[in-house]
Amino acid sequence: MVTVTASRLGAFASAAFQRVGVPAPDADLVADTLIEADLRGVHSHGVMRLPSYIRRLQAGIVRPETTLSVIREGPAFAEVDGHDGLGQVVSVRAMDLAIDKAQAAGVGFVGVRRSTHFGAAAYYVLRACTQGMIGMAITNTIPLMPPEGGAAAVVGNNPVAYALPGGRERPVVLDMATSVVAQGKIQRAAGRGIRVPLGWGVDRNGHPTDRPEVILDGGMLLPTGGYKGFGLAVVFDLLCGALTGAGWSSSVTGMALPANPRPQNIGHVFMAIDVRQFRPLEEFTREVDAYVRAVHAIPPAPGTERIYVPGEIEFDFAEARRRDGIPLDDHITAGLQSLARELSLAPL
Repeated sequence: MVTVTASRLGAFASAAFQRVGVPAPDADLVADTLIEADLRGVHSHGVMRLPSYIRRLQAGIVRPETTLSVIREGPAFAEVDGHDGLGQVVSVRAMDLAIDKAQAAGVGFVGVRRSTHFGAAAYYVLRACTQGMIGMAITNTIPLMPPEGGAAAVVGNNPVAYALPGGRERPVVLDMATSVVAQGKIQRAAGRGIRVPLGWGVDRNGHPTDRPEVILDGGMLLPTGGYKGFGLAVVFDLLCGALTGAGWSSSVTGMALPANPRPQNIGHVFMAIDVRQFRPLEEFTREVDAYVRAVHAIPPAPGTERIYVPGEIEFDFAEARRRDGIPLDDHITAGLQSLARELSLAPL
């Protein structure tokens, strides 16, 4: 592994985006989402994705200058079009619109069509938390999972994230795919040349396998909790696709080139809930704090050192990595160094 400071890695990513025509403020924003993912230990959505984003921008499939158009709206909702811009920029603007709606109406709900891969969902829900709000974000993806008993992928491992603000305690943050693990973790294992646990995925015929390259080559991820995870993924696909006018199931396109030379047509939904319009924020955050402390007070089972609430592990990772730097696998840094040579950037 190579360890790189967050500031250095963020500057590199932003410079790479600017080299292919992304305006500096948007380049900084997308770079920040990638660095935050790496800081939080979510490497599947960190800078390992940078070369793929750059390739799609170079191919003209993703627009470097992101615009957001409001198609229709009301006091508490909006439907917007991302015009195939960078998913992270689209998503920040959509979440900010949901926050504005929530300030006026108590709840803001924004649906997005014609967007692209938006990275780690926690980034957007934490944005609502900073405003004393509860945040929710969902996106859909290409088909990656079969139904229970099926041998073909029909639905994405569509992730969902929530964040609830705390007071003295940190926010409670749930960010999860509806598969056992995110596809990026399979890709990372393949890059490292290691096997994955049985139960993460199957081959193209539905047979269990621990070989990540087999899962990625026409295989499938398995839904978390079997039919329950599959059911959630279907609901999220319909919310992000059918409700917003974006794609769903096989009408959503992947990122890999040259296999996917057209816009992704991904859909997202964002929601913000203004806690203050339900009860005083201080009362709510005190109860969140009390809940967190109640979980921490649970006696640990044998072999367990510490009990966590959702999001704590990632906050701990981020604190350590802001101090000590971000560890990157060799195959990730090799890809970044190759990109640096191609774009005439200073190497990491």
